Amino acid sequence: MYALTSGVSHSNQYGLLGLLKAVNSGEFNFVDHVKEYGDRAAAMKQMFTANGFQIVYDMDDDQPIADGFYFTISYPGFTGVELVEELLYYGISAISLTTTGSDRHEGLRACVSLTGKERFEELADRLTKFQADHPEGSDYKIIHA
Repeated sequence: MYALTSGVSHSNQYGLLGLLKAVNSGEFNFVDHVKEYGDRAAAMKQMFTANGFQIVYDMDDDQPIADGFYFTISYPGFTGVELVEELLYYGISAISLTTTGSDRHEGLRACVSLTGKERFEELADRLTKFQADHPEGSDYKIIHA
């Protein structure tokens, strides 16, 4: 614990201590507070994969990665950096895996925290338009001036 908290103020360390005690004693179920992120990630992953995207990191050793705060995607014919730029034209933002220290640079990290269910229809429409403009597996790309 020291290595994780040595640069953190004393009051924050005691806050973390209190949280860990509450979790371990069964007083606080933190999963209830983060379950929504997993539900959103599962729905968003389905939208992306239905529109030609692939999941970049889907396994942790031999175990499937659980849905959580973010997931990773790629699209045929695009580097991660190119995909970030192109998706911005469709009102979709993410970060390139190159900025996260990933060994797989041809992908993006998509965060689910600010994408509520009320925007899922809009996201699905934008992804459908993206795929229509970028036929899966082709070398076709829209060049913006």
